[in-house]
Amino acid sequence: MLAPGLRPSPCTPSARAMANRTTDSDTNWTGLAFGLSLAVLAAYQQLKLPPVLPILIQEYGFSRILAGGFVSVYAACGLLLSLRLGAIMQRHGAAGLLNLAFVLFAAAAGVMMLWPALGWLFLVARAVEGIAFAILAIAGPAICTASGGRRGLAVSSALIATWIPVGALVANLAAVGLVEWAGWRALWWVGIGATAAMAAWTAVIRAGGRTGGRVRLGAMAYAATAAAAPSRAQWRMMTLAALLFTVWSVQMFAYFTWLPDYLVDTYGQSPRIAALLFMIPLAVLTVFNLIAAPILRAGVPVAMLLAAAIGVQTLVWLVLPHLGPVAAGIAAFLVFAAAAGIAPTCLFALPGTIFGVEGAGGRAFGVLMTGRNLGVLCGPLMTGALVQLTGGWDTVPKVLGALGVLSMIGAFGLHFRLRRLSYGISL
Repeated sequence: MLAPGLRPSPCTPSARAMANRTTDSDTNWTGLAFGLSLAVLAAYQQLKLPPVLPILIQEYGFSRILAGGFVSVYAACGLLLSLRLGAIMQRHGAAGLLNLAFVLFAAAAGVMMLWPALGWLFLVARAVEGIAFAILAIAGPAICTASGGRRGLAVSSALIATWIPVGALVANLAAVGLVEWAGWRALWWVGIGATAAMAAWTAVIRAGGRTGGRVRLGAMAYAATAAAAPSRAQWRMMTLAALLFTVWSVQMFAYFTWLPDYLVDTYGQSPRIAALLFMIPLAVLTVFNLIAAPILRAGVPVAMLLAAAIGVQTLVWLVLPHLGPVAAGIAAFLVFAAAAGIAPTCLFALPGTIFGVEGAGGRAFGVLMTGRNLGVLCGPLMTGALVQLTGGWDTVPKVLGALGVLSMIGAFGLHFRLRRLSYGISL
């Protein structure tokens, strides 16, 4: 029996039986591609910076704390705006906000390319990009989840979980291919081109919506108005999911932001070689984003799979200082990346698991992304400060390992809370 006031998630036995009477025809693949592309563009804009961070530090004399702020300011904007943006999308749709995001990306890129030596202005421009990022980071996952349909929740969650590694892979590939002969600004020009392409696609989709096209931007949860209002218990679980995303993101964005600089600073690699090496864990991570989908569809509880993935990541942090260079490389580049690929698929599946696909709209993803943004804000800044204050990297894995233990405890707590409330949590 469900607790009073709770309605079945799409993963309860009765809901699964109903879903099994449908077909995969409710999955809108155009909508999935569009939502994923929005999210990947957002990730690229954020993560075009780490591959060229050593160059910027060297050329313009930025401190590591300020350089960490160039990444974390995105999260500050998301932290301040995500709840509000999610509510606006839930009520009014995403089209107008998407167009605003495209304009902000282009304007901020122009400022950074014209006056890169002014650290404060570079930071302000990154904050403007951060506003645009916050819009796309909610719209992309919400459109993906809605487009996936009931039977496609695991698939849509896996696809949207690839947004960060795919965006980072594109940024690193561009860095390897362009920066050496065209300079760091080449990555900003790539971002402008990608933004223009997505603006054009959005215009086509809006025109299609007016003529009965399949991808609609007028609501972030297509059936939310017909669903029962979420209960307080559901929102408490959503808040716990957001807090899990916070602690997990602290680890991940410390890793994403500083690994290239670590390779340059500790092992004397060139920025180009560091970018090439960084693509190894990104590729592994992307593959395991997708591998998580069949695992979830096989019936593994989402919160338990999340706890297991976080546990592996935590173990890597704790043993990393005691490993030799080769073993440390294998652990950091392969084992950690594999576990880190599974975790975000689980995290992005939680809104649809808690509220049902039809109820996991802009507001739910606004809460989830607020948690993520808090972690992204703290991770790069904390790591940069630790390195600068201690004069080395030795303290970093210990701190991140302790945070991993907290994440694992939280994931177990969510699992037992879902069980106690009689929620089916397989996908």
